[in-house]
Amino acid sequence: MGRYIARRFLWTLVVLFVLSLVTFALEHAVPGGPFDREKKLPSEIIKNLEARYHLDEPYWKQYLRFLNDALIPRIARGQPKSMLEEALINIKLWDDYYLRWVNLGPS
Repeated sequence: MGRYIARRFLWTLVVLFVLSLVTFALEHAVPGGPFDREKKLPSEIIKNLEARYHLDEPYWKQYLRFLNDALIPRIARGQPKSMLEEALINIKLWDDYYLRWVNLGPS
């Protein structure tokens, strides 16, 4: 029974990894970009935005950054300061320290 559960758990991890990889690839295959809907921006501003959100990095690096942010919990001090931090799983550990987890990035 234990072998069955372990095998199912490992297959679940494989399926979740492949699903995240396919989703990430499809997001990058869609034409257009995140800054195309607004008014036309100067190229230096677009370069700054791409650098801020790491869109100027290679796809493999973006994917590894996504996995790191989504899967690795972090201990942080203080209340959430932004909407992005509020969207994370915030678990109060002690005093002013929080465990922040599942950072899926800005939407």
